[in-house]
Amino acid sequence: GKYNILTFDEFILIALHADRVVGIYPEIKNPIFINQHVKWSGGKKFEDKFVETLLKYGYKGKYMSEDWLMKPLFIQSFAPTSLIYISNITNAPKLLLIDETTVPTQDTNQSYYEITSNGYLAFIRKYVIGIGPWKDTIIPPENNHLGPATDLVARAHALNLQVHPYTFRNENSYLHFNFHQDPYAEYEYWLREIGVDALFTDFTGSLHKYLEWTAPHQNKEKKCRGPPA
Repeated sequence: GKYNILTFDEFILIALHADRVVGIYPEIKNPIFINQHVKWSGGKKFEDKFVETLLKYGYKGKYMSEDWLMKPLFIQSFAPTSLIYISNITNAPKLLLIDETTVPTQDTNQSYYEITSNGYLAFIRKYVIGIGPWKDTIIPPENNHLGPATDLVARAHALNLQVHPYTFRNENSYLHFNFHQDPYAEYEYWLREIGVDALFTDFTGSLHKYLEWTAPHQNKEKKCRGPPA
């Protein structure tokens, strides 16, 4: 009872009242549980109410469309059936979150290996623009050192799926020894070496500083490389 809970509407208004364009990345959290215990009029589901709220504030449009660029939005969920369901009521970009290797999907009870197979990725890309794996499943650590990278990023990119791994944190206990207690080195490695498209971080200020510091260098490097093939 110490603090009030921020509502979804209030969360959205923080972004809309900013003095610049601020995107949002809400998660459809535990939809199976919520739909079992909360009933809305007209037979509506949690997902319906979620999308209704987004539409009320003008969030719509495909990724990189004019509407989307005015109010950037990604929708995330660990439940593939929820993402498939809302694809019928909004064309906003969606991303399938992927848990650790021992945790099945909360709605379809599929294993990590099933939902990261080429066949399933080819299926789910009809509904999402990308995947959001836990970063330690992309590069499994060994004794707090980075192990060999899997081919998940390459396979996702081959199917034109973005990869947004989670969760990056600054504390030493969350940084593998390879990065020498330097979160900026971790950002550099994942964005430039592994080639992920975006990151989930609990320290947005640090990532913002990294992007500011490296943007001129990246732009110069791209010019030197010439046009992409």
